[in-house]
Amino acid sequence: MNVKRMGIITNDESDLLGIFLKSPIDTVVMKPEEIFDHDLDSLFSIAILGGTAEMPLLFNPRERAVIEKQLKSGKKIFSEYCTSIGNIYSAPPVTTRFDRLISCTESGSIQGLQQGDILEEQCNTRIKPYSNTISSIRPILQYAKVNAHSSYEVDENILVDITDRALWIDDPETLLVCNFRLANFVKSRFSPMTKWKGVIAFIVNWLIDEKIGLDDLEDAYGFKPYDPGDSFSEQLSKCIDRSIDWYRHADMLVNGGKDGVKEGLGTEIYPDGTQRVIPSIRADCTGETSLAFYMNYLRTKEPEDKEISERLIEVCFDFMQNKDEGPLKGMLRWTQEAWGVCYQDDVARVLIPQLLKCLYTDSKPYLNECIEALHFLVNTTGTNGIRVPRTDNIDLNEEKLRELASTPTSHISAHYNAFYLGSLLLAYKLTGIETFKKVGIQGLETIMSVYPHTQREYSQTQEICRLILPLSWLYWVTGDPEHKQWLYLVTEDLLKFKHISGGYLEWDDGYRSARNDAKEGEESTLLSQNGDPVVDLLYSLNWLPIGFTQAYFVTKDPYFKDLWEGIAKFFISTQIQSKDRMIHGAWARAYDVEKNEIFGLNADVGWGPWAIETGWTVAEISAGLSMGLLEDELIAFY
Repeated sequence: MNVKRMGIITNDESDLLGIFLKSPIDTVVMKPEEIFDHDLDSLFSIAILGGTAEMPLLFNPRERAVIEKQLKSGKKIFSEYCTSIGNIYSAPPVTTRFDRLISCTESGSIQGLQQGDILEEQCNTRIKPYSNTISSIRPILQYAKVNAHSSYEVDENILVDITDRALWIDDPETLLVCNFRLANFVKSRFSPMTKWKGVIAFIVNWLIDEKIGLDDLEDAYGFKPYDPGDSFSEQLSKCIDRSIDWYRHADMLVNGGKDGVKEGLGTEIYPDGTQRVIPSIRADCTGETSLAFYMNYLRTKEPEDKEISERLIEVCFDFMQNKDEGPLKGMLRWTQEAWGVCYQDDVARVLIPQLLKCLYTDSKPYLNECIEALHFLVNTTGTNGIRVPRTDNIDLNEEKLRELASTPTSHISAHYNAFYLGSLLLAYKLTGIETFKKVGIQGLETIMSVYPHTQREYSQTQEICRLILPLSWLYWVTGDPEHKQWLYLVTEDLLKFKHISGGYLEWDDGYRSARNDAKEGEESTLLSQNGDPVVDLLYSLNWLPIGFTQAYFVTKDPYFKDLWEGIAKFFISTQIQSKDRMIHGAWARAYDVEKNEIFGLNADVGWGPWAIETGWTVAEISAGLSMGLLEDELIAFY
């Protein structure tokens, strides 16, 4: 009785090899130079897996002749990331960073895959076949640059460039070609994984002529949803513990925090499963992480967390603040690279952690430095209480300084000014400096005078999320019923975007956001159209745990406590769970609330779906979750 066997030609182990080895037929694995040691004629089919290496597999002439003989015999061959086979040969490798894969096959022909579905393979590598060497058979997957969330209509514009095909059956029809690195699709976190499993099952089924299932395939990461039958506080405490542990396990603290914290992880996941680390020391990320560790210290009384918090804030004020006498004194630098750049809302996220620490303790460390930083910002703020998006020290001559302080600023945006204005009001509570109160009130009144038509960067959702914290402190400072009404107004507007998952969808009435029409190489929204089931944990929802908590502390209204508890349950459910310590316990930017995966538009130059920021995301979320658990201890300060 003949036993069906498949031959696998590869230079290394991979996710795809593991699946083939578990298939219901016998397999024999060999390196390209070992094919002469095996009887290829006896094999039922052959899989060539070249995607385990950066450079595609290229057979030498003697090896090639053997492979071509098998192809001519009518044997099924799957060729992955192989420079040349049959009549096909391809150009050198290029990145797929801003490309997306579109399913071009008829709906239902591959389990779980519909025509027009968008599939992500992160920051992968592909080889473009030369057009005169491939068949005109309709591809299964085709590359395209499309501004859409998860599906796109397949038309001739998509199919016209046959060099953009990615997976197709060629001539002869016993040759299945994949021109991108598919081998480690699990490690590289291809998404949506359910659809990729359908593609993989199709390839294996086609190759061995037997059905397989991939239900037991272990994913690279997952989520553990909030359990309403279990203790909320216990689940939340474990969630916070994981977020704090992430900083250590992912090696984000630089010299134990003495030299700051790395910015985080870029969105680029490479074909071997590694993710780009962003090493920049940003003042905002460092200050925000300081707050996360301090809040965790208040919660756990772990002395090391307090020490790390203090080390981090020392970096901001001792090394990243301009101490020179003159008009630039107090200026807080953006990064150790952008030494002369100042974004006021980023500065505010250094000041707010330290100001809160002063509020919650009898000591006032670095309060004078906070005051000097705010004086510099106030002196470069327009007459309407709004500061320009950023300043560069190189431009701040006497004339420019006078201009900034004597004219109204037209760029009225919560993205650039909301937390800055909030920090002024918090500082007023601690110092009684009237100028801080005046500018804080004036700026927020200017923003609300045009609300909801502020100048949005990424979405309307983002602008609202950024306003809840400063509007809470505005009412705390003034007690004005109108200011309280504004807080409830923006909160009720946010609730219009709430999804059953507990998250708040990205939304942008009138598509006014500047990043909606971003070009390649620019920053980009995740939003392609209203109704996309995507939430943004870098620019929107990350601000809500602290915002809702502070709104509750100020108003004492259980309405905001309930909102905090709702968003806390959402973050419990969306925290990454993985054996990979680089991502376990963190949150990434783009979460698809229907797919339950990290998935979204990949157009952003550096902060795409898989970006994980130490400050903006993990620290802001972690600190806000701890803050809510500390209600009994903290609410008395309001």
